[in-house]
Amino acid sequence: MFGRTGHLSCLPLLLALIVIAGCRTEHTEEVWTPPPLTDELAEDPDPRVVVKDLIDFMKSLREITVEALVSYEAPQEFGQNLEYDLLQRVALAPPDRMRWVTVHDDGVLDTAWIADGVFTMLKQPANIWGQIEGPPTNREMVGLLMDAYEIDVPFGELLTTSELEQLWLGDEVTELWWVGEAWVQGQWTHHIAMTRPGVEVELWVRKGSEPFPAKMSIEYTEVDGRPSYVARFRKWAAVIPDSMDFGFTLPPDATRVEIVPGG
Repeated sequence: MFGRTGHLSCLPLLLALIVIAGCRTEHTEEVWTPPPLTDELAEDPDPRVVVKDLIDFMKSLREITVEALVSYEAPQEFGQNLEYDLLQRVALAPPDRMRWVTVHDDGVLDTAWIADGVFTMLKQPANIWGQIEGPPTNREMVGLLMDAYEIDVPFGELLTTSELEQLWLGDEVTELWWVGEAWVQGQWTHHIAMTRPGVEVELWVRKGSEPFPAKMSIEYTEVDGRPSYVARFRKWAAVIPDSMDFGFTLPPDATRVEIVPGG
């Protein structure tokens, strides 16, 4: 097993081989300045309208695939918040098909399926899997997994959409405002901020005919240390690729474990 020092020691030799072989490396200048906005705002947009357009658009899609880079903080007993990273990909086919893959920064890979009222999760490299029967729809199954089993369903509330209007526009929302326009993930967006009891939420909603969220930030204000969660959505699509099929194939020598309520 090579450590970081081993890799660095090989760098001069690698560069010499590139020069000797006559290889050329291309340098692409990064674009630091976003393109100018194409429309002039006569007045600040109504944040409720921006959020409602996002919700209605998400509800209108028959299928959704999304990939995101996620960072979250976990409070520790010694008082510091430790930060962890995830790479997540989710495919959703209402009313009863869903699949997601989560790559943790410690190398753990979680793959989960919802199909025909059955939830299945496989964890690698431990090669263990579990399965539970539940309600027939994505919305009901996601609610069961999150509430009863304390299983993290990536962007569950955002993708199943049934509770979004109440969550982001309901009576518990005490503050909701349009912050401004922001260049996020290669798109101009509306930056929206909102406050609910216990949480402060920020949304960056793409401008244009496809108002997907480009970024979402949540801070838990009533938890010690006020930990935060940030998702940067780098891919949205209204189709599901073949690589995200909903069939589960049991890998060789996998061990079945019981999934119990409460995580």
